Amino acid sequence: MLVVFSGCETTPESTPTSGVCKVVVDETLYPIADALVRAFEHTYPNAKVEMTYLPELRAFQAFEKDSIQVILAARELGDSETAFFNNKNLYPRTALFANDAIALLVNPSNPDTNLTCEQALEIFSGKITDWSGFKPSNSSGAINLVFDHQASSTVRFALEKSGVKDLPTNSFAQKTTESVVDYVQTHQGAIGIVGYSWLSDYDDPLCRKLRSQVKVVAISPCDTRKPQEFYKPYADNVGAETYPFSRQLFIINRETSTGLGTGFSAFIAGELGQRIISKTGILPAYRVEHNIELKSEKFRIQK
Repeated sequence: MLVVFSGCETTPESTPTSGVCKVVVDETLYPIADALVRAFEHTYPNAKVEMTYLPELRAFQAFEKDSIQVILAARELGDSETAFFNNKNLYPRTALFANDAIALLVNPSNPDTNLTCEQALEIFSGKITDWSGFKPSNSSGAINLVFDHQASSTVRFALEKSGVKDLPTNSFAQKTTESVVDYVQTHQGAIGIVGYSWLSDYDDPLCRKLRSQVKVVAISPCDTRKPQEFYKPYADNVGAETYPFSRQLFIINRETSTGLGTGFSAFIAGELGQRIISKTGILPAYRVEHNIELKSEKFRIQK
């Protein structure tokens, strides 16, 4: 695994399990990344991973700077970005580490909690701007489409999925995922678009708090040949490809030697990292086996 990820300008003191490494992260992945770095530093006390959380566009811009060694993102490098690094004799290593999803959120009082894939895409493209545009619909009023940041991966996802270049006029961006949830909670007609990892971990107090403030929308598969059933962005549904708005997560390492960035990358893609991802409620990239040992003993009744 270390060979796969070899590749950051590192100090002589930096090894796969010690030293300092600077990592930039798409902020929609904060809960996953935070859990991973805490576990890594606990496992390797001499390692320090300095995390910076930014909207996707700014995160990739920061990754081009020499001080940043690793990026966690919801996309791979584009052709121009790859060429930028290659021109500097840098050849970043990319690996899939999880399968996440984009979640649609509505106000707790909104009765419309099921959307077809087509309806969701028409909301993204601006063809539907009012709840009365659904047939059937239990609600009415204008739709406000709310994103976490205008440079976010959630915005890019909505544009690419709906095939449009610009967001509709009824959409706007807040500054954080938490502010998106707060807005949806207080505005009945709003639809929030967030990374599902902010809601997926039922053991995390912040995730439980955010889930209690809104409803998560169930969406039908985009394949119209299949029966119209609705699925939420749970890991099982992402794995079964029944939830249509899933996305892959990548770790990209630009190291030029085997340093801490390589060790952190290998940890995430390894068994322990994959188990931590599974624990957060997100589908890991690799199957995590759970071995159960059964013992057969005679049952004795005590008198």
